[in-house]
Amino acid sequence: MNYDRKAVKQQARLLMKRHYLLLAILCAVSIFLGTEYTNVVSNAQTWYDVLTGQITRLDVEGIVQAKTGRSKLIDDLIHDNLVVGREEAAERMRQLQTETDPNSALGRSRGIFAAVANNINSGHLHAMLGSALHTVIHSQKVVAGIMVLISTAFYAVAWIFLRNMYRGVLRRAYLEMRIYDAYPLSHLLHFKLVRRWNRAALTLLMQEVFQTLWDLTIVGGFIKRYSYFLTPYIVAENPDIRPLEAITLSRRMMNGHKLECFKLELSFLGWRILGFLTFGAVDALWGIPYQMAAFTEYYAIMRRQAQAAAVPGAERLNDEYLFEPADEATLRSRYADVTRIEGVLDEDIVELPPVKRFFARNFGIWVGSLEEKEVFSRQEGIRQQTRVARLEMGSAPSGDSAYPERLNPLWDRKAAAITGRVNYLAPCTVWSLVVVFFAFCLVGWGWEVSLHLITNGEFVNRGMLHGPWLPIYGGGVVMIAVLLYRFRKKIAVEALLVVVLCGFVEYMTSYLTELSRGMRWWDYTGYFLNLNGRICGEGLAMFAVGGMAAIYFLVPLIDSAVTRMKPKILIPVCVALLAFFAGDLVYSQFVPNAGPGITDIGEEAALIASPATETAEALPDGE
Repeated sequence: MNYDRKAVKQQARLLMKRHYLLLAILCAVSIFLGTEYTNVVSNAQTWYDVLTGQITRLDVEGIVQAKTGRSKLIDDLIHDNLVVGREEAAERMRQLQTETDPNSALGRSRGIFAAVANNINSGHLHAMLGSALHTVIHSQKVVAGIMVLISTAFYAVAWIFLRNMYRGVLRRAYLEMRIYDAYPLSHLLHFKLVRRWNRAALTLLMQEVFQTLWDLTIVGGFIKRYSYFLTPYIVAENPDIRPLEAITLSRRMMNGHKLECFKLELSFLGWRILGFLTFGAVDALWGIPYQMAAFTEYYAIMRRQAQAAAVPGAERLNDEYLFEPADEATLRSRYADVTRIEGVLDEDIVELPPVKRFFARNFGIWVGSLEEKEVFSRQEGIRQQTRVARLEMGSAPSGDSAYPERLNPLWDRKAAAITGRVNYLAPCTVWSLVVVFFAFCLVGWGWEVSLHLITNGEFVNRGMLHGPWLPIYGGGVVMIAVLLYRFRKKIAVEALLVVVLCGFVEYMTSYLTELSRGMRWWDYTGYFLNLNGRICGEGLAMFAVGGMAAIYFLVPLIDSAVTRMKPKILIPVCVALLAFFAGDLVYSQFVPNAGPGITDIGEEAALIASPATETAEALPDGE
């Protein structure tokens, strides 16, 4: 197949039409992680700065100053810890907390999302880290050195194994969706399934290192950008290829094609200009996903040409079913065990009474014997694994098909075997839910106390109760586990409903406690995307991440541990915890845990209210 730019872009549009929403989301994740196309955020911020007067004239010097003005704060903070000492560093931290304009767009002046929206590097996090280290270590040079090492190590690991690695994950997803109608989200972990995550990460890292070195030569960097252009796609197809081999293969495949690749990229210039003029919206919603789709089609053409020309190394591009569907006989042969166990999907091995079945299937609450629970859980796991296998076989009831993982040359029979061990689908016993509640109450309390200790240097018993527990954390996890159990097989739907449920519960809890007790225990005023100061975008995102981690990883671990405990120990401990909690709940109704650092608005509310009260008392009656 010869290269034809119009045909490439036409195929790209067809891919966008079939999978637009998922492709847009995956590209948005890339932008959010800072993996690729970070200029979308930069362009949006530049226009915001211009419109709000932070940049008074749209010139290069002004933009550069606006973009780099705060980047030196991290160095300044490390310098403060190293040279001028703890008090000055602490003062810098307090300034960083209060210097943001409270009337800024969308009310963003506090929180992690506020930091991102306000040009990211405020330095507040580094100041908090320095303050925390100072409470343990009294040597300023040691503190500064530790901060540098921790920051460097954290960013290096995150960049190599997450951010940069996402380039391969994204291209693998595009390649699969180019041929197949369905894309199970479990396929995002393809590199882990074939046990090549680390090797793929090393290859992509080496490509970036080579590119960076060539960039120092200016002209060489531009040329090598297109020489190495296909490396992430090669990794996506066969992560078993060694790093130097993958980079060399990309160079050979692009020999004589660099100019046409440049022209293909240049053909999207109009979309990029439109994206800049629309604050990055067109880029994020269409331009970038469309461009990625075109490059994916371009790789398929380059791959076919390389194999036809017998380019050395092209024989390693051997994932043939990534580019054409398998025949039915091949699929039936590799998925024979799925065909044999399909009958399990229709009949229940464990016969449950209607009430027990209702609670187990709809709320994930188990009230039967542990032996029956084990059989029930294995059967539900087999059902879920078989649903994905049916998609890969192309025999799903919907008629959709997905890439057949079992036909991958690196397929691990053990990793992909249908065993029924899908722990997140196992229902929890009542006692497991009690332990989950108190575990997350304690974790939430420890998190809140630690944050306040680091930020303000003092221990405060956070929460409206007197004991070491915050019920909104434990109650939130239990509600997610129970009320959203039916949606656990659909990860994207589960994540959305976690946000909705947690946002509703947090808002109503804030509203009702303020209504009944006249004060708030938290206030998100100034946070990015907050609603009446009761909930905010940052909090909802944290709930989504924490809730998904809890449901799919932590709750199954707790349930597994609890089911192994002896009832004569488990039940008395749970009853005692419930009794103490109930007592604290009743006592706190009459003597609430309140004060500086516990409630977010106590003193501020008094200061706001007092002038109005004094004025009212000074007025004559009737005025």
